[in-house]
Amino acid sequence: MSLIDLKNELSYHKLKDRYIDLPATGATVEEAANVLQVDPDAIAKSLVLDVNQQPVVVVLSGNARLSNQRFKAEFDVRPHLLSPDKVRESTGYPVGGVNPIGLDNDLPVYLDTSLRGLPWLYPAAGDPYHALKLSLTELSELSHPVRWVTVSQ
Repeated sequence: MSLIDLKNELSYHKLKDRYIDLPATGATVEEAANVLQVDPDAIAKSLVLDVNQQPVVVVLSGNARLSNQRFKAEFDVRPHLLSPDKVRESTGYPVGGVNPIGLDNDLPVYLDTSLRGLPWLYPAAGDPYHALKLSLTELSELSHPVRWVTVSQ
């Protein structure tokens, strides 16, 4: 999905005002939290992992760490992050800009329980200089997750 497509999707859902142009890079959780002036937990980071030779996207809160044991319990494999080139090839977005909405190749999206209880979430919006401000309900509706998982510690 291009940035234009993403903006059109947001407009369709009457959420166009939730698209944020960042004045500096938000490629990492720390950078995004600083530029948005929010708690790092509110950053919805999208990790692209290999599960049985298929890329999947797992969205966690900013401070949540991926647990090898919990991931293996959910997916029956150890987690392996894709390389930056494979991330772009699989999602259409660069590392630091992966948005779980409208991904190329209809990748499966999983939302981690670490996102629950946060009033606002800020996922990247296609590149490190754009973000979205969404409620958990909006993120869930727009990303069409396969299911909720607990892969964080």
